[in-house]
Amino acid sequence: MSKQIFHKAADYLHKGAVLGLMSVFGFQVWQIGKNLYFGMDYDKHPQKAYIEALRDAADEDYKNYHKTDHRDWYDKDDNSYLDNTPKVPKKEQKELKRFFR
Repeated sequence: MSKQIFHKAADYLHKGAVLGLMSVFGFQVWQIGKNLYFGMDYDKHPQKAYIEALRDAADEDYKNYHKTDHRDWYDKDDNSYLDNTPKVPKKEQKELKRFFR
């Protein structure tokens, strides 16, 4: 008798979970379909400024992508990365030279 009650409760719980997940999925499909069919209204979007900033940054990166004369992230004369490298003591340098022959 108690197994029947447990199985009925589990069935109802399972049906509720499946119905809830299918409802969320259906709502998302409806929302995406509506936006594809009618288009997004970006003038009323709550993050309009952020989207425009991302779009502008992407456009600027695209314009500078094929320029090989200068990169923003690389400078030939900049050796500042060497200041942050760990220094190996002289004793270990000799051992490393012998090891990497």
